[in-house]
Formats: sequence, C-alpha cells, structure tokens
Amino acid sequence: MAYIATAVLLALVAFCAGKPVEEQEAQPGDDSTIIQTHVIFRHGQRTPADTYPNDPHINFSFDPVGWGQLTNEGKRQQYEQGQFLRRRYDSLLGSKLTSAVFSAMSTDVDRTMMSAQLECAGLWPPKDSQVWNENLAWQPVPIRAQPLDKDTLLLVRTPCPRYHFELERVMKEEEEVVKIMESNAQLFKELTEITGMPITTPEDVQSLYNTLLAEEVFNLTLPEWTKDYYPQRLLPLTTFSFVLNVYTKTLQKIKGGPLLKKILSDSESRIAKGSGKKMYLYAGHDSTVANVLMALGVFDEQVPVYNIMTMIELHKGPQPDSYGFKVFLRNSTEHEPFPLTLKGCDHFCPLDMFKTLTNDVIPGKLDTECVVDDPNYVAPTHIGGP
Repeated sequence: MAYIATAVLLALVAFCAGKPVEEQEAQPGDDSTIIQTHVIFRHGQRTPADTYPNDPHINFSFDPVGWGQLTNEGKRQQYEQGQFLRRRYDSLLGSKLTSAVFSAMSTDVDRTMMSAQLECAGLWPPKDSQVWNENLAWQPVPIRAQPLDKDTLLLVRTPCPRYHFELERVMKEEEEVVKIMESNAQLFKELTEITGMPITTPEDVQSLYNTLLAEEVFNLTLPEWTKDYYPQRLLPLTTFSFVLNVYTKTLQKIKGGPLLKKILSDSESRIAKGSGKKMYLYAGHDSTVANVLMALGVFDEQVPVYNIMTMIELHKGPQPDSYGFKVFLRNSTEHEPFPLTLKGCDHFCPLDMFKTLTNDVIPGKLDTECVVDDPNYVAPTHIGGP
C-alpha cells in the first residue's frame, strides 16, 4: 500500500468518486465471532480550511458551503460510507437503533459533526416502529463532542506541554528527522517565498498540500507555480508529517493512546458484561486515523485521504472465553478493506497479546502524562487548527 504521488491521487480520486451503492461489496467480519467494532474515520471531501497570503483564491467564498466545510460530494461520500457500514455490520447491529447498541462521537468541528450525522443516516435508516415520517427515511442519532480546547480523545488539543517538548526534541535530535529537515531546507525557502508565509516544517507543507488539494477538487484553477511543486514535491513531506507528529512512543501515547485506551476499556467491558454497545463510531480527521494506526504500529506511510476509515473489531477467539482484535483499513472504494497485522500477531490478535503490544502507548492520566520535567520549558501558546 505504499504511496507514490500518482498512487495517492488515484486512490483519492477513487475514494472521492466512490462507486454506485449497488456495485459496492461489503465483506463483513465473521458474523459468528464478532461482538463489537470501533470505527474511526476522517470526514468527507471539503473546501479549504486554510489558505496562504499569495493564494489567488484567498477571497473566494466557496458558496454555498464556505471555508472548511463538506462539499456536496463529501456529503454523498459520507452517507454512502454509512451504507457500507450497514452492509458490513448488519448482523452485528440489528436494525433497531438504541443507545444500548450504538454510540457516536465527533470532534467539535462542523465538517466532522456533519460527517458523523451523514454516516449515521446511511447506517441507521429507520425501520418498522422507528419510522416516524413516511416521507423521510432518516432518524436523529445523538452525536457527542468535546470542546476543541478540551479534546482529550480524537485530536488531543487539551494543553499538553510534554507533547511539544518531545516533538521539539525529536526535531533537533532524531537523526532521520534532522536529515530530512536539512535536505528540504531549499524547498522550505522556495515555498516560503512563493506563498508569502513561513513554511519551515513538514506540518506547514501538509497544510499547503491540503489547501491546494481542496481547491483542486473544488475545480478551481491552481496558480502556474504549483506545476513545479504540487503534488509530487509536496507529497514526501506531507506523508512524513503524519509520522513525525507521533514519531516516538511518548508522542503516540499522548496523541493516539487515549483513544486506544478507551477502545480497550469498552472492549473489556463488553466481554465482562456479555452485553453492551456493539459499535462505537468516531468522526475525526486525517491525524485521528494516522495517530491510532501509528500507536498500533501498523501505519503504512501515506496521506490519509478523505473518508479513510479504520475498523478495530473485537472477536471471540477459537478457544472458550478467548477474545481478540482484527484491524482493517479502508482507504479506497475500489477494493475491500485491508487487513492490518500488529507486529508479533496474526491478523487475529488475542486480547492479552494486543494489550502487551500496546502497553507502552496507553497513557495513565493525561494531565500527568503532559507534565514536563524541565521547569524552564514554555510550551507554544498557538496551536494550529485540526
């Protein structure tokens, strides 16, 4: 699944374009063994969320949706992905929506909240007694979210000095990272001059890449200079930015660990009770998916495309009272989700082994994990958008 520039664009086009619903095949997990699934996905196609000073489209309105919002195509993608989930997990979920069976959560951002609603619309069309309007095949589904500055799960935007301290150390001391930064110094300089804004890190390049991509899929004409940079020369740093942000176990523990911890807790609760929720749905961003997969050690360096989705399924094991996980990645509608295998496991990873393999990225209390030993360290006060 390793991506080169052309492959990334082809995969993105395929996923954004989708396939007619009747042509999409959803291969469910083994109905005889699955008892719960945790679904984590990125929102659908959107308009640009950011821009740059020299952007010729800086004053474009993106009517009728505005900046950083789902396009109509993005809305269709998310609804159809909800239908995919219905086909895949129909036997697990049953047709009746109840809070005992299903829970949905989103980041506190318009495009992810809307994406969650759309996937739920495709996943939970009302049936029988839940039909409340014969002219509307839809029912309301509760979506929960944390305020962005208090997000401790999907973006982890709550203040965390330890994260910034460790990331700064990685940028200065990790040999691979230092080499990448040095080898791209000229590219950073050129992009800074062209765009009119400081571009000094892979994260900055990713932001520019995402702006150009969003403008391109909205059918805006990109400026002439982009032909020499986008997408090929921007892709390596863009893909690396998702690795860099969770480069070490410490960074993974802070950014990906909290959601993994919840998944483990909810899974063990389901096992202990013998009942409980059968699906947890999480609507997030490209980094939400990448951070969890990095923490699991199964992230194949790539740009997490619109709609990318990972499914962490809890299954009964082959032995009595044994349980474990199967992990899948869906980053295209052109084929079935990829099975992902944790190092040291078969595709089915027994619960105890899964816990052992992820133990060093599962945090204790996040406020304790975020403490910096250096009393003189001052964390940055400005944090970019999701």
